[in-house]
Amino acid sequence: MATTKFIVRSQSNTATIYIRFTANRSVNFMRSLPITINSNYFNNSTGKVRNIATFKDKDKIQNQLNNLSHFVISQYNDSHAKEIYINSDWLQNQINKFFNLVEVTDLNFLENYALLYIDKLKLKTNDKTGQLGTAKATITKYNTIKTKIVEFQKLTKKKYRLTDVNVNFRNDFLDYMLDVDKLSRNTAGRYLRFLKTIVLDAQKSGYKVSNELAQIKGFSVYVEKIYLNFNELETIKNTTFENEKLESAKDWLLIGCHIGQRVGDLLQLTKENISFNGNLEVINLVQQKTKKRVSIPVNEDVKEILAKRKGQFPMRYSENIGSAKTVFNVLIKEVCKKSGLTETIKGAKINPKTARKENGKYQKFELITSHICRRSFATNYYGEIPTAILINVTGHGTEKEFLNYIGKTPIDYAEQMALHLNLLNQKKKKQTILRKVN
Repeated sequence: MATTKFIVRSQSNTATIYIRFTANRSVNFMRSLPITINSNYFNNSTGKVRNIATFKDKDKIQNQLNNLSHFVISQYNDSHAKEIYINSDWLQNQINKFFNLVEVTDLNFLENYALLYIDKLKLKTNDKTGQLGTAKATITKYNTIKTKIVEFQKLTKKKYRLTDVNVNFRNDFLDYMLDVDKLSRNTAGRYLRFLKTIVLDAQKSGYKVSNELAQIKGFSVYVEKIYLNFNELETIKNTTFENEKLESAKDWLLIGCHIGQRVGDLLQLTKENISFNGNLEVINLVQQKTKKRVSIPVNEDVKEILAKRKGQFPMRYSENIGSAKTVFNVLIKEVCKKSGLTETIKGAKINPKTARKENGKYQKFELITSHICRRSFATNYYGEIPTAILINVTGHGTEKEFLNYIGKTPIDYAEQMALHLNLLNQKKKKQTILRKVN
C-alpha cells in the first residue's frame, strides 16, 4: 500500500518540508517541497503541522500537504496500473505538477548547473585510479551543497545566476550557513569550496561567471585533533569485557588504530583479507572511497587479537555497513569509558537536540568516534614510518593533506627535521671513527 509522510530535517525557522513516498522496498523516495516552516511548528512523529493557535498558516499548510498526499498516491496508482517506471524523478515530477512548477533548464542558473555537475560526477573518470564514476560520499556532499543553495534561495526569495556568485554572495551565503543553518565554521568553509568547484566547472564549460570568483575561497579553522596514543591503546588492550559486543568493539578499535583504515573498510574485514608473502602476514583490501588497493603488514598487536580469535576478525554487528558503523560508534565510547579515558579535554561533539557539533570541554571518551582509528594510526606512526608509506596506507591525496589531518605545524616539522639531522650527524661521526680505526 502506498503511503506518504512529511518531515523537516533542520532546526531552523525556515525548515524545508520533505515528502517521503513509500510503496514497497524498492519504491521508497524522499524529495523536498517548495514549502518552508518554522521547525517548532512541525511534528515529525505525526508528519503534521502542530495545532498552535499563534501560527496563522497552520491550516493552509496542512491542507496543502493533505492534498499533495492524495494527489501523489492517486498518481502512483494510475502509473502503477500503466506499468510506468517509478523512481525519485517520478516523485519530483508529481511535486512539480501539483505546485505548477515549470522546470527551468537554463544552465546559467546556479541551482541548475549544480544539478548538471552532480550528474556529470557519475561519468567522471578518476584521475588517480582511471576508473569511471565518483564515490557515493562525494556525490552526497555535492547534493548537500545543492540543497543549501536551494534553501538559501528560498530565504532570500531570489534565484541566483552563475554570474551572481561574487564576494557579496559569498558573504551572504556564509552568514546563512553560520547564523541560520547553524553549521560549524569548518563545515561552512568546506561548502564554500564545493560551491566554487561547481562554478569553476561552469566556467571551464564556457558559461559566464563573476570576475570576483577567484576571490572566493574555502577555509578551515583549527580544531583539536583527538587521537589515542600508544599508552592509551595499551590501557584499552589490558581492559577486558565480559560482554562480547564490547570485547569485539575493543578489538576492532585496536585493529583500526594499527592499520589506519576508514571504518567502512575496517568493519568489513574477514579472514579472506589476510595473505602471506613468505613470512610476511598482510591485510589486503580495496578502499571504498579511493578504490585503491592497499596491503598493510599485520603487527604484533593485531596478530595477538587474531590469534585469540583463532585467525578470525571480531564479530560483525550488521551486514549493513551503515548500521554497523552506528553500533560501533556507540560501543567504543563505552569501551573507552570503562578503560578510564575520562580526563577532561577540549573538543567538539554532536548536540543531539540541534544535530550540530558544539565546541567545549568533555570527558575524552565522549569524543571518541570511529574516525579516531585512522587518525590515531596516522598520528602515532608519523615520524616512525616514512610519511610517503603512511599516506599510501591512509589514502590521503597529498602530504600536505595528511599533515593537516594530524594537526602538524611548522614547529613540528622543524623538530622532526632536527631529529633526522641529529641521527645523520651521529652516523657521520660513527663513519669517521671507523675510518680512523681502520
